[in-house]
Amino acid sequence: MNLLSIDTNAKTKKGQAKGYLTGILYLAPADLSGRNFCPHASVGCKAACLFSAGRGAFDSVKNARLKKSHYFLRDREAFLRDLRADIAALVKKAKKAGMLPCVRLNGTSDLPFHKFGIMEEFAEVPFYDYTPNFSRMQEFLDGKLPANYSLTFSRKENNQSECEAVLARGGNVAAVFSSIPESYANRPTFDGDQSDLRFLDPKGVVVALKAKGKAKKDTSGFVIQS
Repeated sequence: MNLLSIDTNAKTKKGQAKGYLTGILYLAPADLSGRNFCPHASVGCKAACLFSAGRGAFDSVKNARLKKSHYFLRDREAFLRDLRADIAALVKKAKKAGMLPCVRLNGTSDLPFHKFGIMEEFAEVPFYDYTPNFSRMQEFLDGKLPANYSLTFSRKENNQSECEAVLARGGNVAAVFSSIPESYANRPTFDGDQSDLRFLDPKGVVVALKAKGKAKKDTSGFVIQS
């Protein structure tokens, strides 16, 4: 089973212009698989989740993501073995194309993949994720996660104080806006829709993402009306 999707969305395709080939692991978010893969999700982010956006709107894609999630739950050792093989194949494909590989393992989940040793095994590959897990973000800012792993903190409608704490430490916060402003919370914004390469972003900025799909109709406060 192929686990990584390679440059299947508009943002990762934009990364090719910067010389990167991106592999993303998409699983079933929240508790759709029968196990909560997003334990820090809020009401707003669940409602606005990109799980059903773009290609995710197709039943075949949703079913494939559910199948991967059940595989992870059923036989984690085999899943991780296949994941390693996919990353190795991505590295080989990128090299052949004269590009650099990068990997996002939490495309639609928030699991602790940094604990499985994969990132250390592929030390030359940049890994990156968004996360609303404040403890994990603190570990990242403390330098306790793999050196090739970059995290961007996710703003929700109920974690503003945590966002401010992350920014105060020089970390980046991703926030969803109805339209992208020049600044937010006394911080400059960076257009996160230019690409998905979060590990290349300047530090201490608000990564502004424009509301897409179901998020356009958000009333929870998850989407900042600008």
